[in-house]
Amino acid sequence: MTVPAKTEDKVLALNEETKLFITFWLGGFLFAIPVEEVVEINRSLDITPVPLSTKFVAGIINLRGQIITAIDLATHIGLEKHSQAHHNVIIGRDGEPISLLVEQIGDVLEIPVSEIEEPPDVIEGLDTKFVKNVCQLPENLLVILDAKLLLNN
Repeated sequence: MTVPAKTEDKVLALNEETKLFITFWLGGFLFAIPVEEVVEINRSLDITPVPLSTKFVAGIINLRGQIITAIDLATHIGLEKHSQAHHNVIIGRDGEPISLLVEQIGDVLEIPVSEIEEPPDVIEGLDTKFVKNVCQLPENLLVILDAKLLLNN
Protein backbone atom coordinates (compact mmCIF):
# COMPACT_ATOMS: atom_id res chain seq x y z
CA MET A 1 0.00 0.00 0.00
CA THR A 2 1.37 3.39 -0.96
CA VAL A 3 0.78 6.44 1.19
CA PRO A 4 0.00 9.60 -0.78
CA ALA A 5 2.52 12.42 -0.97
CA LYS A 6 2.61 14.72 2.04
CA THR A 7 0.86 18.07 1.69
CA GLU A 8 4.07 20.09 1.93
CA ASP A 9 5.22 18.41 -1.32
CA LYS A 10 2.32 20.00 -3.18
CA VAL A 11 1.99 23.65 -4.11
CA LEU A 12 -1.39 25.19 -3.35
CA ALA A 13 -2.69 28.42 -4.79
CA LEU A 14 -2.56 31.21 -2.21
CA ASN A 15 -6.29 31.75 -1.96
CA GLU A 16 -7.41 28.19 -2.64
CA GLU A 17 -9.79 26.81 -0.01
CA THR A 18 -8.71 23.44 1.40
CA LYS A 19 -10.03 20.81 3.80
CA LEU A 20 -8.06 18.55 6.14
CA PHE A 21 -8.70 14.81 6.21
CA ILE A 22 -7.49 11.91 8.35
CA THR A 23 -6.72 8.99 6.02
CA PHE A 24 -6.63 5.26 6.63
CA TRP A 25 -6.47 2.01 4.69
CA LEU A 26 -9.12 -0.68 4.74
CA GLY A 27 -9.68 -3.53 2.30
CA GLY A 28 -7.24 -2.08 -0.23
CA PHE A 29 -9.02 1.32 -0.34
CA LEU A 30 -7.68 4.63 0.94
CA PHE A 31 -10.43 6.27 3.01
CA ALA A 32 -10.69 9.69 4.63
CA ILE A 33 -12.78 11.40 7.27
CA PRO A 34 -12.78 15.18 7.80
CA VAL A 35 -10.39 16.03 10.62
CA GLU A 36 -13.12 17.95 12.47
CA GLU A 37 -15.10 14.69 12.88
CA VAL A 38 -12.19 12.76 14.44
CA VAL A 39 -11.76 12.76 18.21
CA GLU A 40 -8.54 10.72 18.30
CA ILE A 41 -6.61 7.84 16.77
CA ASN A 42 -5.30 4.90 18.79
CA ARG A 43 -3.35 1.78 18.10
CA SER A 44 -5.00 -1.51 18.81
CA LEU A 45 -7.18 -1.28 21.94
CA ASP A 46 -8.65 -4.27 23.76
CA ILE A 47 -12.14 -5.04 22.49
CA THR A 48 -14.71 -6.76 24.68
CA PRO A 49 -17.22 -8.69 22.54
CA VAL A 50 -20.92 -7.93 23.00
CA PRO A 51 -23.12 -11.04 22.70
CA LEU A 52 -26.11 -10.83 20.35
CA SER A 53 -24.97 -7.55 18.76
CA THR A 54 -25.20 -6.86 15.02
CA LYS A 55 -22.46 -8.44 12.92
CA PHE A 56 -20.60 -5.15 12.30
CA VAL A 57 -20.30 -4.35 16.05
CA ALA A 58 -16.92 -5.78 17.06
CA GLY A 59 -17.58 -5.00 20.74
CA ILE A 60 -16.82 -2.22 23.17
CA ILE A 61 -13.61 -0.50 24.23
CA ASN A 62 -12.75 1.33 27.42
CA LEU A 63 -11.18 4.66 26.50
CA ARG A 64 -9.98 6.24 29.76
CA GLY A 65 -13.17 5.20 31.54
CA GLN A 66 -15.55 5.97 28.68
CA ILE A 67 -17.22 2.93 27.11
CA ILE A 68 -17.29 3.24 23.32
CA THR A 69 -18.82 0.95 20.70
CA ALA A 70 -16.21 -0.48 18.31
CA ILE A 71 -17.48 -0.87 14.74
CA ASP A 72 -15.85 -3.28 12.31
CA LEU A 73 -15.84 -0.75 9.49
CA ALA A 74 -14.99 -3.31 6.79
CA THR A 75 -18.05 -5.40 7.63
CA HIS A 76 -20.23 -2.31 8.02
CA ILE A 77 -19.47 -0.94 4.55
CA GLY A 78 -19.29 -4.30 2.77
CA LEU A 79 -15.52 -4.74 2.34
CA GLU A 80 -13.34 -7.80 2.53
CA LYS A 81 -10.63 -7.38 5.18
CA HIS A 82 -7.01 -7.81 4.14
CA SER A 83 -5.64 -7.91 7.68
CA GLN A 84 -6.79 -8.80 11.18
CA ALA A 85 -4.66 -6.02 12.69
CA HIS A 86 -6.60 -2.93 13.61
CA HIS A 87 -6.29 0.66 14.70
CA ASN A 88 -9.05 2.76 16.23
CA VAL A 89 -10.31 5.97 14.66
CA ILE A 90 -12.63 7.55 17.23
CA ILE A 91 -15.27 9.79 15.61
CA GLY A 92 -18.26 11.71 16.91
CA ARG A 93 -17.33 15.03 18.45
CA ASP A 94 -20.93 16.25 18.83
CA GLY A 95 -22.59 13.13 20.16
CA GLU A 96 -21.74 9.70 21.43
CA PRO A 97 -18.37 8.70 19.95
CA ILE A 98 -17.74 5.39 18.20
CA SER A 99 -14.54 3.63 17.28
CA LEU A 100 -13.99 2.61 13.66
CA LEU A 101 -11.64 -0.35 13.31
CA VAL A 102 -9.28 0.20 10.37
CA GLU A 103 -6.26 -1.71 9.06
CA GLN A 104 -3.66 1.04 8.80
CA ILE A 105 -3.53 4.76 9.55
CA GLY A 106 -2.42 7.06 6.72
CA ASP A 107 -1.49 10.74 6.72
CA VAL A 108 -3.39 13.92 7.38
CA LEU A 109 -4.03 15.34 3.91
CA GLU A 110 -4.90 18.89 2.96
CA ILE A 111 -7.06 18.67 -0.16
CA PRO A 112 -8.18 21.64 -2.29
CA VAL A 113 -11.98 21.84 -2.23
CA SER A 114 -11.93 22.18 -6.03
CA GLU A 115 -10.52 18.62 -6.31
CA ILE A 116 -13.25 17.01 -4.17
CA GLU A 117 -15.89 15.40 -6.37
CA GLU A 118 -19.25 13.71 -6.07
CA PRO A 119 -18.84 9.93 -5.79
CA PRO A 120 -19.55 7.70 -8.78
CA ASP A 121 -22.67 5.53 -8.62
CA VAL A 122 -20.54 2.39 -8.34
CA ILE A 123 -17.14 1.78 -6.74
CA GLU A 124 -16.23 -1.85 -7.33
CA GLY A 125 -16.08 -3.79 -4.07
CA LEU A 126 -17.61 -1.05 -1.91
CA ASP A 127 -21.10 -0.08 -0.76
CA THR A 128 -21.29 3.57 -1.84
CA LYS A 129 -24.07 4.36 0.63
CA PHE A 130 -21.48 5.64 3.13
CA VAL A 131 -19.37 7.54 0.57
CA LYS A 132 -19.79 11.32 0.72
CA ASN A 133 -17.13 12.39 -1.82
CA VAL A 134 -14.03 11.20 -3.66
CA CYS A 135 -10.76 12.79 -4.71
CA GLN A 136 -8.42 11.44 -7.36
CA LEU A 137 -4.88 11.43 -5.96
CA PRO A 138 -1.86 10.73 -8.20
CA GLU A 139 -1.78 7.02 -7.26
CA ASN A 140 -5.12 6.29 -5.55
CA LEU A 141 -8.74 7.21 -5.32
CA LEU A 142 -9.38 8.82 -1.93
CA VAL A 143 -12.81 7.76 -0.67
CA ILE A 144 -14.26 10.31 1.75
CA LEU A 145 -16.74 8.71 4.14
CA ASP A 146 -19.85 10.36 5.54
CA ALA A 147 -19.04 10.35 9.29
CA LYS A 148 -22.53 11.49 10.27
CA LEU A 149 -24.12 8.57 8.40
CA LEU A 150 -21.68 6.14 10.06
CA LEU A 151 -22.60 7.54 13.48
CA ASN A 152 -26.36 7.31 12.82
CA ASN A 153 -26.25 3.72 11.56
